[in-house]
Amino acid sequence: MKDLLAKPAVKIVMILAGIALFFWFVYAARVALYPFIIALAFAYILDPVVDRMEKTGLGRTSSVVILLGVFFAILILAIALLIPIIVGQVEAMVNNVPRYAELVKEKAMPIIERIPEMDRAKVEESVKQAMAALGDIPLKVLKSSSGAVWAGITNVALFLLGLLNLVIIPVATFYLLKDFDILVAKIASRVPPRHKPGVTRFFGKLDAALGAFVRGQLTVAVTMGSVYATGLFLIGAPMGVLIGLTAGLANIVPYLPIVVGLLPALALTYLQYSDWSHVAMVAGLFVFGQALEGFVITPRTLEKAVGLHPVAVMASILMGAAFFGFIGILLAVPAAAVIKVALMEMDDAYLASSLFKGAEDEV
Repeated sequence: MKDLLAKPAVKIVMILAGIALFFWFVYAARVALYPFIIALAFAYILDPVVDRMEKTGLGRTSSVVILLGVFFAILILAIALLIPIIVGQVEAMVNNVPRYAELVKEKAMPIIERIPEMDRAKVEESVKQAMAALGDIPLKVLKSSSGAVWAGITNVALFLLGLLNLVIIPVATFYLLKDFDILVAKIASRVPPRHKPGVTRFFGKLDAALGAFVRGQLTVAVTMGSVYATGLFLIGAPMGVLIGLTAGLANIVPYLPIVVGLLPALALTYLQYSDWSHVAMVAGLFVFGQALEGFVITPRTLEKAVGLHPVAVMASILMGAAFFGFIGILLAVPAAAVIKVALMEMDDAYLASSLFKGAEDEV
């Protein structure tokens, strides 16, 4: 049996079987794993802050309690303040759709009438249908969200499970943060000594790539979302808070905030006020935001990150969602980081191998 396990082919098969079993388990237990995956993500993100607090003389437990108290208090306060504002802005935008449709018709008709063989009645009807569809989108989102919440409340089991998750997440985060360094040390102690240098190097690179990317992108997203949402709210742009937060989260992909933030904000602001001064303020806000993000925030927060290409991030998120649902979205970026570091290690090994050097010598 020992001789069989010592064969390289058998080891490879066992490793692949272990990986397949792991993914099967994640898929089968995805609903139960939600709160623990979220808690692990929180613990990983907040661990460096706890380490810094410890260096000031605070104990590990005290640091975790203080940090989690502040963190969850800010999170709950932000949700409590933002949701009523977003719902109110969406409802106001939906109520203004008929006026927007009339404005679009008024501005577009003189141009359309100059086009030969254009049916004015059909164009007017198309404009009305397009504006009605535009107004229905946020309303449908609100209805489906409220319907899902109501379905969860009316189903006692789902409601209790939701309450349980709300309790599990902070509790699991507390214990994971409290014992984070101990857990890492125990896992490291189980690595065979002959493989420890390579494994340590690999996970060191992975932590550098993943940690800097996730913490940096979260900082950028929260900062830019706050800037855009606050600016659009003060300008009075329709659905300004929702558009601003969406644009902030979209910073993970370069120039995407222009598509999901700037263009909708410009269009809706013009329809709301019918003047160019408000439009200019919206454009100025996004110019300021892009300059702030490009020259100040990103260089300070992501200067140590091993870059994850935006296309790779988008592809990993879409594939994670397709295979594992919400838990796949949570694991998408870590999986992309693991693959990237593994490919870098394989590339370094290839460049140092006799296969590459021999081909170079022959030339």
